[in-house]
Amino acid sequence: MPPTDERARKLIQALERADLDGLIPLLSGIWPRPDNEVYTALRLIFAQAQQDQINLADPPDDFHTWLLQAAARNQNGAEARSNTIRLRLSLLSKMYSTLQDEGLRPSHPLRGMPRPPNERLSEPLLSRTDLERLHQQVQADAVLYAALILIDQHAYRVRDLLSLHWEDFDPDTGSALRPHALTRLSDTALAALRPLRSAAGGEFYARGRVFPYKQERDLRAALFRACKAANVPYTPPGELRRVSLRDYPHTPQSAGFSARDTRKLAQATKLAQGLADALTPSSEA
Repeated sequence: MPPTDERARKLIQALERADLDGLIPLLSGIWPRPDNEVYTALRLIFAQAQQDQINLADPPDDFHTWLLQAAARNQNGAEARSNTIRLRLSLLSKMYSTLQDEGLRPSHPLRGMPRPPNERLSEPLLSRTDLERLHQQVQADAVLYAALILIDQHAYRVRDLLSLHWEDFDPDTGSALRPHALTRLSDTALAALRPLRSAAGGEFYARGRVFPYKQERDLRAALFRACKAANVPYTPPGELRRVSLRDYPHTPQSAGFSARDTRKLAQATKLAQGLADALTPSSEA
C-alpha cells in the first residue's frame, strides 16, 4: 500500500532514487551523528545504489551481499576499515528501524546481516577494577554516574539511554520499559537514578527524558573526561556494555534482549567473552 502522508511519500521516493541529499533532512534527528557526518559516511553507498539501480526502499534478495561490498569501498577504491564499514551499516540499520517503526517497512532489510569485527576487539576489555575506579570518579556527576550504572548493570545501549523517559518506569515494581524487554532494575541502578528522579520532580511528577545528553557524542565527551580523570583507558559506551555482558549472568530481560530469541543474548555474551567468530550476525537490526 503506497504511503498517504507527504513526508512518507518523500522518504520512499528518496530511497527509490537513492537520493541521499533528499533523505537526510527528512530523517534529521534520528541519527547518532551530525547530518554532515551521516552524509559523508553514506554517500558512496547511495552513489553505488544509483549506479547499480538498487531500490533501497525495497531491497533485492541479494541485498546483504551487495551492501557488504558497497560499504567496504572508499572513494579512492581502497578497502574501508572495519569500523568505517560498521558505522555505515549501523547508520543504515538506524534508517531502516525508523522506517519500520513508522510502518513504511514490513521487515528490517539488515536483520541477520553479518558485520566485520570491531577493530579494537583484539584488545582486552576494561577490567572490573578499572571500571569500579571509573564509577567512583564520576559519583559527583549524578547524570553520568546513572548512565554508566545502567550500562554496567543492564547492558543499556546509548540510543536507549538517550530515548529513556521517566514515563517508561514503573515505580511500584522498579521496572523500566525498553524497546525489546521490560527490565526489573537492580537496587544499584535504582539508587543511581534516585537523585535524577528527585531533580525532575520526584516519583509522581518526573516527566520527560531521563538524561539531558542531546546526542551520543555529548555522553562520549563526558565519559572521555571521566576516564582521563580516573586514569583508566578511554572505553566507549559500546565497550562498557560488552564489559557488562562479560561480567554478569544476564537474562534477556535484564540486558534488554527479546525473550523470543535468546540466541542474540548468547551471541553478544560470546562476543564479549572473546569467543565469537570474526563475523557474527548483528543484533542491532
